[in-house]
Amino acid sequence: MNEDELKSIFSRNLIYYRKAFDLTQIQLAEKLSYSDKSVSKWERKEALPDLVVMTKMATLFGISLNDLISSKTPRKVGKYTRNRYLIATMMAVGIWAIATAVFVFLRILLPDMEKTWLAYIYAIPASFLVLSIFFRIWNHRLIVFIFSSITLWTLALSIFLSFENPRLWLFFIAGIPLQILLVLWLVLLPRKALPPIEKE
Repeated sequence: MNEDELKSIFSRNLIYYRKAFDLTQIQLAEKLSYSDKSVSKWERKEALPDLVVMTKMATLFGISLNDLISSKTPRKVGKYTRNRYLIATMMAVGIWAIATAVFVFLRILLPDMEKTWLAYIYAIPASFLVLSIFFRIWNHRLIVFIFSSITLWTLALSIFLSFENPRLWLFFIAGIPLQILLVLWLVLLPRKALPPIEKE
């Protein structure tokens, strides 16, 4: 196998595994501490990464180094993406299960207690907070922004409903600057600067 053939095979496999893991070139570059221009060169068959980077890629994708340079059809790994979303969903559902358990125990142990239904109200910001954390790990900035916003406003609603104090509507006012910060984070915060690493 000559160098051009190796570049072509590696390019095909890299594109396949990157897409199977639902990563953009920029996201993959961030995980490898490389520039997205380097990833683009690898996928355009213009260059090959060094062995250390290939090993890091193989570890990231959960495959062997040989899988990255094999001319055989790439192994199917698409289940990983579905599984991680399933795990996040299960964690969120778990919070609702806990809320149900709290509600039931409160109704049994303290039948005269009012507002036991608040267990479900607090489950809303808690579940969206968990989802925000997962999607932050997976670099889905827009989804993190949406879920974080929902967390912020449902938390303010939960506090407002918990206490019989008409002044607690001020929590919604307090949420405005936090929402502005979230918008600024989404729109203005640059992605992590990555050093150029391509050595010709």
